[in-house]
Amino acid sequence: MIQKLLERGGDLVERADVCVIGSGGGGAVVAALLAEAGLDVVVLEQGHFWTSRDFDQRENEMMPRLFEEAGMRLTSDGSITILQGRNVGGSTVHNLCYAFRAPTPILDLWRRDHGLDSISEASLKASFDRVEKSLKVKPIREDEVNELNRRIRSGAEKLGYSGFVTKHNREGCVRSGYCILGCSYDAKQSMLVTYVPRAEAAGARIYANARAERIETLAGRAAGVSGRVVDHSGRPLGHVSVRAPVVVLAAGAINSPDLWLRSDLPNTSRQAGRNLHLHPSVMVAGFFGEPIDAYRGIPQSYYVDEFIDLAKDPHSGYVLMPIVGFPVLTASSLPGFGKRHSRWMRDYARLGGLLVLLHDRSAGSVAPGSAPGRPAISYTLEPGDATLLADGLARSAEVLFAGGAERCLVPFVPDGLEIGPDDDLSVVTGRGVSQGGILIASTHPQSTLRMGGDPASSVVNDFGESHEVPGLFVADMSVFPTSLGAPPQITTAALADRTAHHIVSRSAELVPKRSS
Repeated sequence: MIQKLLERGGDLVERADVCVIGSGGGGAVVAALLAEAGLDVVVLEQGHFWTSRDFDQRENEMMPRLFEEAGMRLTSDGSITILQGRNVGGSTVHNLCYAFRAPTPILDLWRRDHGLDSISEASLKASFDRVEKSLKVKPIREDEVNELNRRIRSGAEKLGYSGFVTKHNREGCVRSGYCILGCSYDAKQSMLVTYVPRAEAAGARIYANARAERIETLAGRAAGVSGRVVDHSGRPLGHVSVRAPVVVLAAGAINSPDLWLRSDLPNTSRQAGRNLHLHPSVMVAGFFGEPIDAYRGIPQSYYVDEFIDLAKDPHSGYVLMPIVGFPVLTASSLPGFGKRHSRWMRDYARLGGLLVLLHDRSAGSVAPGSAPGRPAISYTLEPGDATLLADGLARSAEVLFAGGAERCLVPFVPDGLEIGPDDDLSVVTGRGVSQGGILIASTHPQSTLRMGGDPASSVVNDFGESHEVPGLFVADMSVFPTSLGAPPQITTAALADRTAHHIVSRSAELVPKRSS
């Protein structure tokens, strides 16, 4: 059962074995597996329940529907835009379907430096296998690589840079290209069309428009969740109360620590809300001599990994990923105003982007802000990370030029830096990257309730359970001990799968029998 509380009206009072907060890449997995195991599950999702019938491929309508703060969630200083989902299915509804397992050197790092003795490639294999089967992960075929990705592949290969065609989670893709606005054809195997229907079929009760505002405890244990029924703007309309001996927090690496701290939960390690990694990203726009219509087809199918070697240095590096937006997103990703900006947008059909995605050492924080759902987000790039980003911008331009671009635009604020194929790229690295001095975005916030073996330096254990509050689990990207250094969708789901199986194995202990 999926109910839209905005349409139903009134308060919500529930009782269950498990209350899951969030229905995205972690929450939907947990909800489905626990319900299929026979547990009584309630899911609270602050966003609305939209389906493919609602995905009209119009940016002005879909951005407010599918994104936190209509896609304009910012760090407190306004220097970084953070894109996160706000709907049943979470960010998997708008993501671009890169399907990577956690890199082995990262798992080794987590085990070695963070006391996660049970975390390894071997121990996670069954979870990865189950998730990939459920999401129908498969290699992208050569005939599915669109023109932009072909140009970037050609450029990388001419330069001798390592890269490859990736896997994705689509089935029956018609290659419309509107992935970021929700798949109108249900081809994208998001949580909305995979684990959410499984949870519903197994008896989970899923409530949209239900914002969790406090995790309740009793005698030091998880006891339930309270919150508000909210409209699309977040305005409260009614009250929410769910009693449950198990609570699974899966609201994402910004909202989850915000809720943890608002709930006055124990935080002896003082790590809740800290260690925020963002995979900060900057796009270089390339303008080609003829239309390439980069928005048509699968947006991301090629991946340049020349500049990251996690086996040598698991803490640092960057990858290059093709990127394109529809007109509004593209306009907001290009610097400047007036005639210069208009000239770039008139060349929209000839434009294709290459994104530098940083495996960041830099760490920020999340704290409660002015109101529930409006956390304060702080993040400062370390000098070494800023240097890497600047190098990535130069290498992106190099790849675009090798792929046939006639000019490139680096999004320095306020007017951008336009360069040609014969220009010295040191003009890019020499200018450098500074917050507020270039347009930076993030789609992968992580690590704010990190797991670890030592309660003094982490928030949850290797199965996602709070070190200090029995019965409280976290199942989203918050648990990553460090930046992942790769697209996180499959790893998030696999860790959630592992957490769910752990809860099932302990259900007799965690869920006391209750009288009718």
